[in-house]
Amino acid sequence: MDKAILREVKALGSDIIASERFAKARLVPHHSKDGNIAHHSLETAGYALMLVRWLEQHGVSVSERDAVRASLLHDIGMTEESVFFSPSHRKGRTHPKAGAHIARVEFEANSIQIDAILHHMWPVCTLVPPRTAVGWVVTLSDKCCSVHEVGRTSEQIVEAAGRWLLRMWRR
Repeated sequence: MDKAILREVKALGSDIIASERFAKARLVPHHSKDGNIAHHSLETAGYALMLVRWLEQHGVSVSERDAVRASLLHDIGMTEESVFFSPSHRKGRTHPKAGAHIARVEFEANSIQIDAILHHMWPVCTLVPPRTAVGWVVTLSDKCCSVHEVGRTSEQIVEAAGRWLLRMWRR
């Protein structure tokens, strides 16, 4: 990520990044063997800030502050032990609600940020899409970041998908 963007993300979310909760997020693995929630959230916030600025260049105004803060908090629910230790298929459905609670109580998140956190798993784990522009920015930024992170092991994913397809076609 561009160092200037990262500096701006850190300025907009300094209290979140300096918190004990975010320190805990550094310990929670995510998407790749060397990734964690904190790193993913910083990257997502960087994508969000870049996307907000691109939208502004095209006449659409979206709050940088809300987009960055919601991005930093979008997966914070995974730091709750009840979510972390749940089966992986449940994490996608439970971490947004836990994250929204944490964001509201520990970081005084506003309703726009809460909407983004609650709906960022659309359409994978929730049928309810985001209701705000910030929610859409966070959702798209999260997906872009996830694809980038998973892309680091793309050869393994392509090979596994290919093997699965071959098995399906041979039936």
